[in-house]
Amino acid sequence: MASPPVSSREQFNAHSARYAASEVHRHGPSLPVLLEYAAPTPEDRALDVATGTGNTAHALAPFVAEVVGLDLAEEMLAHARQRSGADGQANVHFMVGSAEALPFPDGSFTLLTSRHAPHHFLHLDRFLAEAFRVLTVGGRLVIADQISPTPAVQVWMDTYQTLRDPSHHAQRTVEAWRALAEAAGFVWTPPTLVPYRLDFAWWTAQSGCTPATVERLRAHAEGLDDTERHAAGLEYGQHGELLAHHEQMMVVRLDRP
Repeated sequence: MASPPVSSREQFNAHSARYAASEVHRHGPSLPVLLEYAAPTPEDRALDVATGTGNTAHALAPFVAEVVGLDLAEEMLAHARQRSGADGQANVHFMVGSAEALPFPDGSFTLLTSRHAPHHFLHLDRFLAEAFRVLTVGGRLVIADQISPTPAVQVWMDTYQTLRDPSHHAQRTVEAWRALAEAAGFVWTPPTLVPYRLDFAWWTAQSGCTPATVERLRAHAEGLDDTERHAAGLEYGQHGELLAHHEQMMVVRLDRP
């Protein structure tokens, strides 16, 4: 019998300390672009969905009236609360909840963010519908998430990502994102693509990969020809060893009319 799929709660509770210490997640280059797109003001009540250890919520806190950070993984939230307490951020609150069933009344927030997380959502359409519902008219949703350049690369990349982190679901194209966002009622604005280089050794350790999983990932990459490796953003060393992969992080603002 096949093993049941690993949930985001299980995956991130198990590895919360690594994510709390991760500079890629705390200070990665998508964060300043997200803040620019969000344009937070002292009048904003903000919600950060799938907040993890609270990096985006903490970054928003100095600029808004209040931030709520929502996540399924209690251990991740424990790190978020510890950091907000250490930083003296009295306007940041964290709670357990699902991106696909936001536990808030209609029109509760003027700003909603989600960074490095939507590729884990099983039903992105439900999240977008919920985001639209809890935003006020004129509110905005700002997303930062990894994308695939083409549908063909996505097929390969989703397998690669899921081998490494079984809670991964889909690394969509920009076009797929736009179609889903507009179907939910949002107004699409031009995105920015932020390049990331993810070191293979760090990337596999971050999610707790076993040596056997690391070898499966290398074997999956070996099945590509040179053109496909380039399309997938794979980087190899002079002796043919897999060093890293490069991917684009899409940052986009979705306005709620």
